[in-house]
Amino acid sequence: MRVFEVTPAARWIPTAAARLSAFLALTALACGSAWAQFNLGGGQNYGVLFQGYSGNTLQITNVTINGNVGVGNNGKMTDSGPSTINGRIDFSAGNTNQFSNNNGSNVITGGVNYGVSGVTNALNWVNSLSQTLNGDAGTSVAINGIQTINASSGSVFSVNGQSVHVFDASSFNNNGTSDVLTINGSSSDLVAINLGGLGNIQFHGGIVFTGGISADHVIFNIGGGNYSTYSGGYSLDIQNNGGVDGLAQGIFLDPNGAISTDNSIIEGRLFGGDSHDFQFVSGGHINAPPAPTPEPFTLGLGVAGIFMAFRRVSHARARRLPGA
Repeated sequence: MRVFEVTPAARWIPTAAARLSAFLALTALACGSAWAQFNLGGGQNYGVLFQGYSGNTLQITNVTINGNVGVGNNGKMTDSGPSTINGRIDFSAGNTNQFSNNNGSNVITGGVNYGVSGVTNALNWVNSLSQTLNGDAGTSVAINGIQTINASSGSVFSVNGQSVHVFDASSFNNNGTSDVLTINGSSSDLVAINLGGLGNIQFHGGIVFTGGISADHVIFNIGGGNYSTYSGGYSLDIQNNGGVDGLAQGIFLDPNGAISTDNSIIEGRLFGGDSHDFQFVSGGHINAPPAPTPEPFTLGLGVAGIFMAFRRVSHARARRLPGA
């Protein structure tokens, strides 16, 4: 009779299927822990994501977008220019001539692409994220005038496997240089501020970050409305006088309300737009953070180490010892 040595490690993972499942799980942990920004489910690849529901139009005129643009559903886009898009324009629908380039001076460095499933996936993710955050009972805070919010004072919820400090705004006023909202937190903090239920939201003042927190760590969520028809939410308006009155910084998420920006500088991302046209005009700039990538040591050496460990386990199980 042949006797096989069964090591403690081999007992831990007795079958090939279990070994594979464990390997994939640990690989996901290795990759997922490499950055602390919000998990945007593909939204990190875009500076602007337009809902595009009911065939509505993203209208841009004389703007600069440093990042990719995604247009969902059967939405359209017009670029009256002169505009510069340092990135791609991706449509989730196939080409039905829904893009109008109306200015010979327009620059689109990444070209125009159709049938991009990543746009739909990203919109589905951020819409769900908005709904989840809207249902979390955060720490109540009145946002008026010049003030500071410390990330650590927010109620903590687990959202998509991440710990998020959530605040529910009981009032909101951000108008001109007299209204500057400072958010203080570390580079590992995630903050969501729910603004739903307060009426139409205007960012006309400044957002300042201190302590290491940055744009992809902070979501301003104008939740509410109907997440099936993308309607019934309050509108979002960003206008900071070309940055003179402050910068709009963070991820601005309004799935079910109309969005307009006029002569504004946005350091972050702009997602949503309801079943209405979406206007981004008059010298506006949006500078999207680069999409986070797993840190090379974690993704490379970490995953390689996991693979080698399972390989040793497999070899150990197969080692035969002589027997009677």
